[in-house]
Amino acid sequence: MRRLIIGISAAMLLTGCNTLEGISTLMNFSAHPVAAKAAERGATKQGILAIQQPQGITQVRNGSSQCYDYVLENKGKKKDLYIGFTDTGAVNAYGFINCAEAIKAGYLNSNEPARQIY
Repeated sequence: MRRLIIGISAAMLLTGCNTLEGISTLMNFSAHPVAAKAAERGATKQGILAIQQPQGITQVRNGSSQCYDYVLENKGKKKDLYIGFTDTGAVNAYGFINCAEAIKAGYLNSNEPARQIY
């Protein structure tokens, strides 16, 4: 039993806090209607807007498309969510950061619709 606890503790230290924070984010916010809609295959700008208006809109790819910023709330906790769109309004990127961070990381460079890879 002691070895198991030591092993788990070592694994947690090696993987770092980001892994635990990511798991916590998914558990707390992935069921939010906006996040769940963004994750659906074939999600569109119209479908997202039918649920909730964004807190901010950023023009991307020289103004040919947009990125929406949301602040999700659950049990007193808040988390950023960005949703990027193609020039035809299909969701092509989303995640638990804001649009500025997504642009800086290069997540919104493509105009291709999101593809399911699993």
